[in-house]
Amino acid sequence: MTLNEYAQFLLSSPNLEDKLYSPEKMPEDIFWPEFVPKDRPERSSKIIFSDKKSKMPRVEHLNSEENRILSLHHFANHELMAVEIFAWAILKFQNAPSSVRKSLYKTILEEQKHLKLYLASIREWGMDLGDRPLNYIFWKQTPNMQSLQKFFAIMALSFEGANLDFSMIYQKAFEKFGDQKRADIMQIVHDDEIRHVKRGVKVVFSDGTSQDQQWEKYLDLLTHPFTPRRAKGFLYFPELRTKAGLSPEFAEALGAYTDEYDGTTNARIVKNVFGMEAG
Repeated sequence: MTLNEYAQFLLSSPNLEDKLYSPEKMPEDIFWPEFVPKDRPERSSKIIFSDKKSKMPRVEHLNSEENRILSLHHFANHELMAVEIFAWAILKFQNAPSSVRKSLYKTILEEQKHLKLYLASIREWGMDLGDRPLNYIFWKQTPNMQSLQKFFAIMALSFEGANLDFSMIYQKAFEKFGDQKRADIMQIVHDDEIRHVKRGVKVVFSDGTSQDQQWEKYLDLLTHPFTPRRAKGFLYFPELRTKAGLSPEFAEALGAYTDEYDGTTNARIVKNVFGMEAG
């Protein structure tokens, strides 16, 4: 099985268990010139995309185990989408440097690891993926990810960048409410997300963009209505951006960023839950 064949397998099989398959060793990378991947993955009826909304439980309600499980279900869907969309990127960007294609493969394996952890936890409780509607937020962005740099700006610097915050928020929340087992899962995810964002930083700024120009370069790669709002959680930890290789200037600009899509979300309530000073 070549790398492209593996990526195609992940996208074309409708079965969840197939999407969890990991080769024993790195597949050989043989290019498919002019190949155009499908714009949506195959999925069985159980895990099909839905336009119905499934609300994420509020952090202060995570004292309920059911709400913690619903949160993991939400995260599991994101991991499955990530497995698929990084496979799509392997097929889409045939001319990407070999090192980048290998990094896409490594990210898939790590997303599968996260998905398996989430699935084990929700199944142990008595729920399965697809028992609630599954959104397709990542796949809505494929028209805006038609270059390698745009792909990494949206997936790594934005969606995975936001997960730097969310994984820490939920790790703290699960721990706060005495669920150390699931807090440990969030810590594993968080540590891997640092690496994923670093991989994105390496690609997006591979043209020698200086640290003080990172923010402007990032903005240039986004297409409205997708905005940097997607790149941070409702509680923002700027130090996680510099830890992941972004510049202090980028971290500061992202923290200060607001737009018409900003909600009145939960930051103050979450800080109260964690016993942090409200700013």
